[in-house]
Amino acid sequence: MNKKKWNNPGGFTLVELMITILILGILIGIVVMTMTYSRSKAEEAACKANLRTIFSAIEQYRTIHNGDYPPNLDVLITENYIKSTFNWKCPSGPLNGHDVDYRDYYDPSTGQVSCPRVSHNP
Repeated sequence: MNKKKWNNPGGFTLVELMITILILGILIGIVVMTMTYSRSKAEEAACKANLRTIFSAIEQYRTIHNGDYPPNLDVLITENYIKSTFNWKCPSGPLNGHDVDYRDYYDPSTGQVSCPRVSHNP
């Protein structure tokens, strides 16, 4: 009795192919999670930099205006403490369906401005 052998030494078996796909899936998952984390950290750093720019402009305003805080943050643009192209929105995007505009979180009595995302505040 003559048995035919059906194995082809040049190809992948189904198990090898499934293991390869599994390993690739795990590696892609790790890369996606890392990129998501890095992106959120970059947005947080950009928000903190924006807040530092605003704090610096408020302090410059106070120096010239006898310690008074600006009545609103738009004054900082009209009096050239901040460029007119400054983006007032948090780089992390909307929060609860609304854009986060730093001007909405400014208290003129204390000169404090913040981001509603607690981790973004310096």
